[in-house]
Amino acid sequence: MRYPEIDIARGTAVILMLVFHSFFDAYYFGKIELSGAFWYYFPRFIGGMFIFISGYTLSVVRPDAGRLKKKILKLASLAAIITAVTFAFVPSEVVVFGIIHFFTLATITGYIFLRYPKIQLPAGVALFVMGLVISRIKVDTGILVWLGLISYSFSTLDYYPLLPWFGVFLIGMFFGNVAKPKGVRLNVPVLPYLGRNSLKIYIVQHPVIILALHLLYGDVIQQILGVWPCT
Repeated sequence: MRYPEIDIARGTAVILMLVFHSFFDAYYFGKIELSGAFWYYFPRFIGGMFIFISGYTLSVVRPDAGRLKKKILKLASLAAIITAVTFAFVPSEVVVFGIIHFFTLATITGYIFLRYPKIQLPAGVALFVMGLVISRIKVDTGILVWLGLISYSFSTLDYYPLLPWFGVFLIGMFFGNVAKPKGVRLNVPVLPYLGRNSLKIYIVQHPVIILALHLLYGDVIQQILGVWPCT
């Protein structure tokens, strides 16, 4: 069963995601400047929205093992493709644990926490705070990047480690238990559709944005192909 309230919330996050990535891609190809605290926190707020909604949805829907395996396989496959594509085009900033990688692991781990609703909130808060603390620590290895411990030279286009973000996921799960949606259909245009197709939109957004930037500026595709260096 789909819940319009969840689709609308996720659709709102999709709109914000598209806005940010349009600006980010323009910045990445040297067309605009982005600086200041807003552009640091804005994408993290958007990612946090998706993560909270995902945790909330897991508690509400409570998928069976079959649906869960299918979802995990789809996410894991997409995560592997993202890593491969970024390695091919931007090896210096390859995505090794972006938000789709996070959702793959968080869905597995969150399914375990479905059995323990009473600890979802305290565990979520504790893990979030712990993640903020360890994010200040640098290590000499890259094997713990998935957890939130990065090396001094680590650089990536997208990074959502288990800590602190699984804390947000668990907090979402908690609210999914105590504030369930009513399933009432709301007369809101576009947003429910975007929410229902958020993963598909995530997949196609960058090619579409890049094409639009190329039509606007005329040299973006050349930069991708290496004709001109990216500035």
